[in-house]
Amino acid sequence: MRMTVAAAIGAAALVVNVGCGDSGGPSGISNAPCTISITGASAIAGTYSCLSTPLTVWVPSTNASVVNISSPGTKSIIGLFAFAGKPAAGATYSSVNSAGLQSYGFLVNVGTATWEFSAGQQLTPLGSGTLTFTTVTALTANANGSVYDAHGTMDANLVPSPGTTATGNATLHVVF
Repeated sequence: MRMTVAAAIGAAALVVNVGCGDSGGPSGISNAPCTISITGASAIAGTYSCLSTPLTVWVPSTNASVVNISSPGTKSIIGLFAFAGKPAAGATYSSVNSAGLQSYGFLVNVGTATWEFSAGQQLTPLGSGTLTFTTVTALTANANGSVYDAHGTMDANLVPSPGTTATGNATLHVVF
C-alpha cells in the first residue's frame, strides 16, 4: 500500500469528518449519509454505507477543497477527493485537472489486498476519478476556511495497489 496516500487520506478525513448529517441523504434516502457501490473485483464488489455524511472543506490559503468518505469494516473504504478552488453546484472535477494538489484518492482494503485510485503531486497516478456536485450549501466559514454540506457523486476506477494481493480492476460509485 502506498503510505503517502493512506496518510493524506486519513489525516484529511479526521479534519473534515465532523459527522454532520442530514435527513435527506443521497437521492433523498432518509438517514443514509451516502452509499458506495463497487463493481468489478469480486473481493470488494457490493454496496456499502458511509460512516457519516461527507462534507466539503475549502482552505483559502491554498485555494484547494476536499471531500471525504469512509466506510469502516472488513472491507474498509476511505477516500478523499481534492480539487482546486471553491466547490460549486453543477461543477465536475477530474483527477486529471487536479494533478498539482496534495496526494488524494480512494483506498479499499480487504485483508492484505488493497485497490486504489490515487493522484496528486507526490504520486504517479493510479486509476482515475471524478467528482460532480449537484448542491453545495455553506455551513460555516472563518479566516481558515469554509465547510460545506454538498451532495453529488464521486466515481473512481480502482486498480490493485502495487505490492498487495489485490487482483482485478473495480469501479467505485459514491452518491452523497
